[in-house]
Amino acid sequence: MSEEAANNAAREMKIKENPGRSILELYPGPGQLTRSMALAGAKKVVTLEPVEVFQESLKSLELASEGRIQNFQMNPAVHPYDELLEIESKDRGEEGRAFPGLKPQPWDKVYPDLALVASIPNSLLGEKLIHDILISAIERMGIFQLGRVEMYMFCSKAAIKRLVAPPGTPSRNRVTIMAEIAAEITPMMAPGLQHFYLPYDYQLLKLVPHEKPKLDTSFEILDFCLRSLFTSKAFSLKKNIKLLGPGAEILLSRLSFDTDIKVKHMTWEQFNEIAAKFEQWPLRPTTLYDDMILHERRGKR
Repeated sequence: MSEEAANNAAREMKIKENPGRSILELYPGPGQLTRSMALAGAKKVVTLEPVEVFQESLKSLELASEGRIQNFQMNPAVHPYDELLEIESKDRGEEGRAFPGLKPQPWDKVYPDLALVASIPNSLLGEKLIHDILISAIERMGIFQLGRVEMYMFCSKAAIKRLVAPPGTPSRNRVTIMAEIAAEITPMMAPGLQHFYLPYDYQLLKLVPHEKPKLDTSFEILDFCLRSLFTSKAFSLKKNIKLLGPGAEILLSRLSFDTDIKVKHMTWEQFNEIAAKFEQWPLRPTTLYDDMILHERRGKR
């Protein structure tokens, strides 16, 4: 990322207006955005970067920052980083490893003291990271145990297309639905290809977890329904409903909308309704994970 793009991103994130806010940054690369956020006034920037070639640059930033930048060589898409966010406990006191003094705040307001910033890899690993962050936001796990933490993500144009695909578009998928349920997504800036070292058209998104839960069931139930129904998203719900289990056709009469709708045209509210009816169904499958694998294998044939 160029210095110009990094400085503009720090400005869009309103780093200067929130001097008490720390940043957890995932995949900072050589640290250009890290540097810009620190210079803009972030209280502390903690970076998680697995790639060896970037460590020297990040270490230099850390040494010059007088404690305001701290780097951990780890892969946030693979290795849990919850311990970096440890908050006050009887065993450890008030000090966490990376962010001393952070305490949980009520969910009705955006968390004031911490933001999550990520440069999402343009790969399957990047898709997994987005998926995991959305799950954490929905279930209020990990960093979201502290509260409604704002997120800023640099994503490839292709990833954004899938993430915000409207009903009826070919790119709409289960992660789209998860994103709609998890957070309000706002495009922030599109610097252009010339501002990135790799030939990807990255753009900045802001994601704020919804104040009120949008799920009427557990995430596990919703995820099973999404995985199953999106196996053949061009088909109608009426045709696909059997993928939820033997006899699932009985659920069709319990839904409030036209079940001839194609899966890719469905809204998150409709998926939420299906998940709720599925959870209430006495004969639903109980080994959801095994059934997910079976459906995904069938979909790849």
